[in-house]
Amino acid sequence: MSSINTKIIAIDGLSACELSAWADFRVANPALYSPYFHSEYTQLLAQLCPDVHVLVVEQFGDPIAFLPFQAKISTSGKVGFARPVGAPMTDYHGFICAPNTQFDVRTALKQAGFGAFHYSALVGSQNMLASNGEQNTACTVMDLSIGAEAWRASRDKSYRRHLKSHRRRVRKAEELGPRRLAFMSPDKDVFEQLINWKCEKFAETGRYNVLSAPWTRALLENLWQRGADAEFRADMHALYFGDQLAAIDLGLCDGVTFHSWMVAYNADFQTLAPGIQLLEAIIDAAGDLGYGRIDLGEGIGGYKRHYASEDVAVGSGFIAVSGPSATLSKLYGGLESFGETKLGKVGKLPGKVRRRYSQISACDATLTGRSRAMLQAVRG
Repeated sequence: MSSINTKIIAIDGLSACELSAWADFRVANPALYSPYFHSEYTQLLAQLCPDVHVLVVEQFGDPIAFLPFQAKISTSGKVGFARPVGAPMTDYHGFICAPNTQFDVRTALKQAGFGAFHYSALVGSQNMLASNGEQNTACTVMDLSIGAEAWRASRDKSYRRHLKSHRRRVRKAEELGPRRLAFMSPDKDVFEQLINWKCEKFAETGRYNVLSAPWTRALLENLWQRGADAEFRADMHALYFGDQLAAIDLGLCDGVTFHSWMVAYNADFQTLAPGIQLLEAIIDAAGDLGYGRIDLGEGIGGYKRHYASEDVAVGSGFIAVSGPSATLSKLYGGLESFGETKLGKVGKLPGKVRRRYSQISACDATLTGRSRAMLQAVRG
């Protein structure tokens, strides 16, 4: 294998040839179908967050891979702890490269000055990684390029029973008034209601409210306000029961894939499963909306098991490279592994605390904000 060179650069510093290579890698590599790998996603995040960088891996003077990430870089060029760009808002991440690209990732990270790289939903490049404690999780992805009805016909008996229950709920909902669908909604009040419902749900469940950070809301709003004419955008779809707003789905879109990102519903209609009703309506309208694929993200549990039809999986773990960051990562990883295998439910607490702090620190750069959020988490 030929030697590689690396550099860390701001995405605005990438040349036209490098951005062209990024786009070509996406087209050539099926693993990079998700809109999260679009260069404009990293460009927007760089406008909102000061610590966004791109690792460029080169061979023979040409780029062979890009890794968008976030980290504080010291004056000596050391990265320390690095995390995926846009975490925890980014549902998928990884190296943007051609299929079957091979290079020693650990060597690349070490050459670039990384201490450790932690990831939670990495796709496509797992074969290049020798990470610590990696766990793989299946994702819920629907290939609708064959059409909604043909896709439904390919589903199993479990889905057909699920669909029967769905149609019964639809009839029940129509007793409240005619169902109305607003695809590609430009309504600001609907957007505000989505944010409010999501925040209420975070409070109800005790989960950290990722929308409490100014940059996370700005990310959603900027993408949504781009509108249907933009190639890279966020599409918002809404369902009404009579005059009452029942469910909202805001998804990242590159014109082909709709990644359901932020979903919320009116709690008064919970028994009618308004979120499922909206999802089934989006599936029906996929052809008209230009969607060849609908992605519900990581996990196939609960209602998602009825919709997973493509073989897509992501990995979570960390790569300990060198220095104090690597040592701490190995220590945390060892403690978490020991606790989860030897101490049962109590042993899972260190991992939960680490993940919660990682989520908080990615959203809030201030010590006061992080401390307050962790205190609330402990009380919860």
